[in-house]
Amino acid sequence: MSPVFVVSGALNLDFFYEVPSLQGLQTLNLQMVPGGEVALSREAFEELRQRLRQKGREVALCGGGSAANTAFALARFGFEVAFSGACGEDEAGEKALAELAAAGVELSGVLREGTTGQALIVLDAHRDRFIAVCPGSCEKALEDFKPQVRGDWLHLSSLISEEGFAFHTRLVRDFTGNISLDPGEIYAGRGPGLKSLLKRTRTLFLTQVELEKLGLLPEELFALGVEEIFLKRGAQGAAWISPRERIFLPAARALKVVDNTGAGDFFDAGVLAGLARGLPPPAALQLGLKVAAQSLRDYGRRGCPLPEELKTLFQEVSSSA
Repeated sequence: MSPVFVVSGALNLDFFYEVPSLQGLQTLNLQMVPGGEVALSREAFEELRQRLRQKGREVALCGGGSAANTAFALARFGFEVAFSGACGEDEAGEKALAELAAAGVELSGVLREGTTGQALIVLDAHRDRFIAVCPGSCEKALEDFKPQVRGDWLHLSSLISEEGFAFHTRLVRDFTGNISLDPGEIYAGRGPGLKSLLKRTRTLFLTQVELEKLGLLPEELFALGVEEIFLKRGAQGAAWISPRERIFLPAARALKVVDNTGAGDFFDAGVLAGLARGLPPPAALQLGLKVAAQSLRDYGRRGCPLPEELKTLFQEVSSSA
């Protein structure tokens, strides 16, 4: 019997724009650096969006947010998935939730209040990417939110607010199954302040930058209670690190590269799917890399592998394990 996943973290609506060059869009005293990400006020966000409409073209619209992307992928892969968190009462929230519901994600644990976070994903001719985020106000409603969370595996990604972090602290305190965490730069920036979550985390997903921001060595993370680390290294691949072993694998070959938004979230989903279906961690690592590579073929969630494609990838890694 497959495990039931509960996923919690960011849930946004993403707008994808293509422009000839990021350099031709400098506005609002905003330096659009390839690979960069900034948070903007609603006014600045709408001003940038208007400029993108003038200088480029909108090519896609889909739900986003690290946790929501992972939940979407796991549900598409055939797992029972529930999302726990907050979403705005606005049109953006309706669209983001409708996409998750269509994938099969159970949404009774989502509190509706305030506004939904939105993001502008800007891609130039070289596929360099810049992200501008306008945080929503819905996380404030999580301050006193205590949903009934039942499942076998809880996966978390970062929330922006103090209310969101306190909500996650309550979730991990009361959860009795496996817990995985992808802190992103937001939670990694808390450094030792993240220990309340790390002490309950079995599987930790990190990039090298996030590991450095966290300020804790792998040995210190293991001493806290983390059992394994999946270290994401971008074009260089990824690694599985345990207290006794380290395995590094190169990135899987991508047949087509359109957009890498969410590739790390789909990597998480591939690894979790592999672990949930009994693959040893090195094989789950390989599956995560293959899922991430396949996701590059289209914008955002559009590139996420279909169930039959995951089955093929699973067979490939199983035969080589």
